[in-house]
Amino acid sequence: MSTYCTATVINHEEIIPGVWKMELAVPEIAKTARPGQFIQLYPPDERNLLARPISLSSISKESVTVVYRVVGQGTKQFSCLQVDDMVRVMGPLGNGFTLPDAGEQNVIVGGGLGIPPLLELAKRLHGNTVALLGYREDPFMEEEFQRLGLEVHIASQSGNYGFHGTVLDLLENLTLPAGQIFACGPRRMLQSVSMWAKGHDVPIQVSLEERMACGLGACLGCGVKIQKPGEQDWRYLRVCKEGPVFSGEEVVWNG
Repeated sequence: MSTYCTATVINHEEIIPGVWKMELAVPEIAKTARPGQFIQLYPPDERNLLARPISLSSISKESVTVVYRVVGQGTKQFSCLQVDDMVRVMGPLGNGFTLPDAGEQNVIVGGGLGIPPLLELAKRLHGNTVALLGYREDPFMEEEFQRLGLEVHIASQSGNYGFHGTVLDLLENLTLPAGQIFACGPRRMLQSVSMWAKGHDVPIQVSLEERMACGLGACLGCGVKIQKPGEQDWRYLRVCKEGPVFSGEEVVWNG
């Protein structure tokens, strides 16, 4: 059940240039939120009517944390919010990750702004978990994964940090026992990692990013092609409602 309410900003900081982390006191949402879900955050200026969907990075009993990049007027307004400011929010929305049984060998694969939504998941996974984090340039949040006691590997396309290459290159260059892969990031990255997982017979859950308007499944603007096992053809499912998490094997990547 999603809730429309007002949240209070309790922490807000720019973690690298243009990328911000904001913690919101909103117990109505925090008490039911799960890893992989998202919220709709409404710009303070009501002339910007459309909310912005932002995945949850961390969840506590009373608050949720989101990480976002400033890319337009709406997110620019968010970056100006101060501690104790109020902001309208709706959530939790969507279907999150399905947690595997204890004892699994888990591999988390994140790219760019797809990394933050995997943090809460990493906290809740049982068994051995390895995190592969890919960046174009400056890394962020890697220390938060390390503090969980995970084995963390970093790839950067610039070569200035960690492994020089993409996160898929990193995956191909490591010998990792994987019971299941959990991935979030750009679509091309998710497609490549899903193809790798299929070739190695490893189940994979992917969190997709699509443009959204309502966030409730009413506008049908975020449909993606999904073909489930046994079905003759693909069909459109809504990222905001049936997703954002799907089986990587079921996504019709080239459609």
